[in-house]
Amino acid sequence: MRERFSDGEDVMSGLETTSSIYVDFVSTRLEHHCQGLSQSVPSLLRSLGQLAERGMLEQQVLFDEKTVHKTMSDPADNPFLCEFLFKRRISRETMFSFMHRSFQEFFTALYYVLLDEEESKRKVSELLHTVERGWALSCWSDRETNVTISNSKLLQPVILFLCGLCKEEWISSFFEKHNMAVSVNIETQLKEWINQCSQRYQNEHMLFILHCLYELHEKSFVGKVLEHLDSIDLSNIQLKNADCWMLRFCFQNCVNIGKLRLNVTSDNLKILQSTLCSCEELWLKVDHITDDTGDLISALGEGKIVKELIIQDQKSSKASLKNRIKSLIITSIKDEDVMLCFRLLVSRSKTRPSLLISELTLTCSRPEMSTVNWRIFLQKLQRLSSPQVLSADGSFLLDVLHSVSGLKKVHLQIDKFTIRWIPTIFSLLQGFPSLNVLGINSTASFIPFDIKQYLGESLTQTGWTLTVLMKSVLIERDRKSFTEEELKTNIESKRAESTSGQSCSGDAEVFTPEFVQQDDEDKHKTTYRFVCPHAGQFRCSLTSLVFVMEGEGEVLYRVVSWDPRLLVGFEWMKPAGPLYNIDCFNGSISGLHLPHCEIFSEENKDSLAVAHFTGGNVEVMKPLQVNETHVMIDIRDLSLFGLLRRMIFTPSPVAAQVLLFLRPITARQRENILDVHLLPSNVPLSEVKDQHTENTHIKTSSKCSLTLGSEYSLCCEPEESTVQPETERFESIFGPNYHPTFEVFVNVDTEEVRLSLLDKTEGKEVWVPRRILLTGKDADPPAHKRLTESGFVKKHRDELIQRVSSVMTIADGLRTKDMIPCEMYSKVHDAEPRQEKMRLLLDVLDSGGAAVKAEFYRLLKKEERCLVDELESGPSGPHNEEPTEAAAPELGDMAEVEDTLKRIQGINGVIGTIVVNAEGIPIKTTLDNSTTVQYAGLLHQLTTKARSTVRDIDPQNDLTFLRIRPRNTRSWCRQIKNTC
Repeated sequence: MRERFSDGEDVMSGLETTSSIYVDFVSTRLEHHCQGLSQSVPSLLRSLGQLAERGMLEQQVLFDEKTVHKTMSDPADNPFLCEFLFKRRISRETMFSFMHRSFQEFFTALYYVLLDEEESKRKVSELLHTVERGWALSCWSDRETNVTISNSKLLQPVILFLCGLCKEEWISSFFEKHNMAVSVNIETQLKEWINQCSQRYQNEHMLFILHCLYELHEKSFVGKVLEHLDSIDLSNIQLKNADCWMLRFCFQNCVNIGKLRLNVTSDNLKILQSTLCSCEELWLKVDHITDDTGDLISALGEGKIVKELIIQDQKSSKASLKNRIKSLIITSIKDEDVMLCFRLLVSRSKTRPSLLISELTLTCSRPEMSTVNWRIFLQKLQRLSSPQVLSADGSFLLDVLHSVSGLKKVHLQIDKFTIRWIPTIFSLLQGFPSLNVLGINSTASFIPFDIKQYLGESLTQTGWTLTVLMKSVLIERDRKSFTEEELKTNIESKRAESTSGQSCSGDAEVFTPEFVQQDDEDKHKTTYRFVCPHAGQFRCSLTSLVFVMEGEGEVLYRVVSWDPRLLVGFEWMKPAGPLYNIDCFNGSISGLHLPHCEIFSEENKDSLAVAHFTGGNVEVMKPLQVNETHVMIDIRDLSLFGLLRRMIFTPSPVAAQVLLFLRPITARQRENILDVHLLPSNVPLSEVKDQHTENTHIKTSSKCSLTLGSEYSLCCEPEESTVQPETERFESIFGPNYHPTFEVFVNVDTEEVRLSLLDKTEGKEVWVPRRILLTGKDADPPAHKRLTESGFVKKHRDELIQRVSSVMTIADGLRTKDMIPCEMYSKVHDAEPRQEKMRLLLDVLDSGGAAVKAEFYRLLKKEERCLVDELESGPSGPHNEEPTEAAAPELGDMAEVEDTLKRIQGINGVIGTIVVNAEGIPIKTTLDNSTTVQYAGLLHQLTTKARSTVRDIDPQNDLTFLRIRPRNTRSWCRQIKNTC
């Protein structure tokens, strides 16, 4: 280094990457410290490489003297090794290590480069495979995978050095000087791997991939890789200074960057700032926001950042309270208007001033925005939440806003709405001719009536309209955008109305609706029909809607699409549930309970409202009551009802569901495709199934908590499976289409996979791993194909007569509810045999109507669930119109079954018998229902596995008898007539 200084050379010339620095260091050390060694330089480097590779593969940093002497003759004089005495209990041993762990990584890479072409290609391929395999297993946590993951992390630096050693203009002189050849295929091999991984791991491991690009230092290849990426997410770890210089080089050589998410300090942000202006969407997490970020806002105004800019600070500590801008969000919206939202850090003191502002949202046109000096604006904004400034008057706000020309909308989040705000409101309206909308939301209290009355009278005289919604005030120029007729809040009248009938949603009587098709235009839409027998609360088992009924009536309801045009002017509100179109012909509905998916906290407990669309207008209704599952309202007229969420609240977790659908497989197809849907919990399963009738719904425990806007990744085992995309953002989707969030491609021979869901932001599992069987049938047919209770009784009449064994138990249940006359009950009781009892009972059902058949179905499902499940899903069910191999035995076969069962039941010690069909579905049992289901599933799995194992050994052996001996019980399985 001294020689370079004395010669006047650029000391850093050619030392831009880590690899080039190490090559320069090794070259210098070889030149000045290796003249007396017995080995030649190529031989020395290969010996060091062999030793280094062994240590890397075995995760070893210390080498005993014997091992080192196998690779080199005079290790004590080697300038790259350290020699020391390792103390044991009764002895000391000479040990060696590389002068630093990084040199072990460097010499491993150098060793691969110096090998012959074929061997070099093989070792590099194994290295890349080992690292990527560790990435694929990174979402699983068990002892075996943890070892693989750890080994993968240790080997990653070797790949970085390999990339750097491919840079010919820096490294070639080193190799030529020592007469060494380099494999030419390594660079191509590495580029192919980087290109492939950049598409597959666009969020996780992307920082490492970018470092590989930096070590390659080939500008054209960097641009080629980055131009194909939709997004880059590096927000899960705070970037270091070296990371930022690396990113600066990469972004300088990329024409356009799509979505970019970074976690960076404000000091390191200065390194990147000039290169970030080419992003379409930019999300930054910084330690604190400074006025330097004003340049990024200017870039948005100038159109360099095309769509969205979000800058958010980390959780502020007491030491950083002077930096009062908590987070800054800027979003471009329609008609080239840009909305800027500044969230301010405010004091938590009980003596806070009344003019306290916690959030300021501005809307102005993009051209006007580019003329603002945003550095000065941010400097002024730093003082906006100062108690000293706020204790004076509202002029501080006017001073801040006057630096922004062309303001169209201003929204304020304040602590408490008091009379001190009135002068500030009128100053804003008069001081900004371009202002059309002023919104103020109070977090602590409702708007006092006297202030509301005074504002209403004063604003009307000056050409403004006033709308008050709970704790919010909306002031607009009188352009009939939101008139009182269009926005009927009716808050006070709703509060004064009687809340009779609005008790807990859980107390409602559950019903299963019928399905009707109204006309050809709606043939693909499910319309639900409910015939109410009497007054009360009734909850739909499919949608969880609760109807409060004053008497008998027929209700028709269906899910329709949200029309964005109906919510124009309600930018602070978004749909929070499906939109229901409800009709009741005699007007007997007095109340409605809409299911929600919120997990309430102190911050978002007032976040929900109800939208009622009628006559082209929208009425925003305040709920009478909100519990953990439903939002309750009184209603007078029917049309469209749906939940709204106020977006002024910070996104918080919501109750969600993970739905799995298996696509049908074709003859040529070698992979099963599993669709995974992430949806809010209040999206009816029946709606999703109805849209994917060709797919098989796989039942599993679907509940989880997800945060809107957060990114999630789906992990799948076995590792040969493919999941696309790698990550996806969770959004609140309420139709009209329910597309899968993830697609999983699994080998057609795979019968079971393990799935889990990982929160990429917080790095934790939100849906823990669970087994998913890919061989089962859909337990529930699509909604529009499922039979009603009346249809079930009619369709399966003959089967019910022959197979129902608990006839009198069901008759007793009907008699208790006065659904069967005493005379008919006596006839059923006295009749013999059992089939005749059932025939008489079904005659009673025919004369009793739909309600009696519904109660019979409920009792039958309670007493003989296995029979009901078989009839609904078996050869008589909607999925199989024709008999199949898995069908239940015919009546002739059943005679043999009965005879066999009698003989078995007579054996001493037998506690029960179960008959299952070829699919493992119980069709006859002498045990209780829960034990039957448990044993049937277990024994079916065991016999299937045993039969498969035996046939592998002896293809002619059909295994018709099997004995199983657990610790406490013995089980015998015997095949009957190839059907049971």
